[in-house]
Amino acid sequence: MTSRERLVAILGGAGAGAFGGLFGVGGGVLLIPVMTGLLKRTQHEAHGTSLAVIAATAVAGLVVYGAYSRVEWTTAVVAGLASLVTARFGARTAARMPSRELKLAFAAVLIALAIRLLWKAGTGGAPLAGLAGPARIGFDLALGAAVGFIAGLLGVGGGVLAVPAFTLLLGMSQHQAQGTSLALILFAAPAGAIEHARHGNVVGKIAVWLAAGALVGGLVASKLVQTAPGPLLTRGFALFLIANAIPIAFRALRQPKTAPVVRQ
Repeated sequence: MTSRERLVAILGGAGAGAFGGLFGVGGGVLLIPVMTGLLKRTQHEAHGTSLAVIAATAVAGLVVYGAYSRVEWTTAVVAGLASLVTARFGARTAARMPSRELKLAFAAVLIALAIRLLWKAGTGGAPLAGLAGPARIGFDLALGAAVGFIAGLLGVGGGVLAVPAFTLLLGMSQHQAQGTSLALILFAAPAGAIEHARHGNVVGKIAVWLAAGALVGGLVASKLVQTAPGPLLTRGFALFLIANAIPIAFRALRQPKTAPVVRQ
């Protein structure tokens, strides 16, 4: 790697870690554009490498969120165990999808996350807040399975689904939802990264520098967000996602369709 590429990777990782700490997501929404745009890697390599780096983001955030007792550990572990299984299937699916469809799927996730951040829930109570016992375990398993598959498929940590589910359905506070999401990501992301690595889609020499930046950015941002309401940051982040999603989608739509990539 050149000095420029290392600097880009460190700064990109720091930005991803910061977004992860601020919003309880893995940071893949920033890592993937950095990989495909600035570092000139394929969409498949970007997804696999992103998952490998997201684990560093999750660890950094968990150190802080855990210290503030803002992690629902039981939910995180139950959902995380389910994500371990489905993340592999998501990664296998991604390895067989052409780049065009992966880009369109990724752009859709960015827009969905932006809408989630801009839209504020009403004053009504969370419909599943009272779940307990087997019903709660079943919900946690189902959510973990969905998060794991999305993480493996799209190279994101899965917080884009977990955080809204925790807040809107289970009634967690935003801070608690984000901390629990980071704990869940720590299960899903490495499982997906391992499967992507089997298909040659994890670029280790880049992942190391991205992870170094993510650790620093995640620690700093997680600490800052504990006392900040962050509505302005949330809206700014949503606009950032939309600004990235639109060109990604247009480039994908202009790209000719190709046959699925099948790797053994």
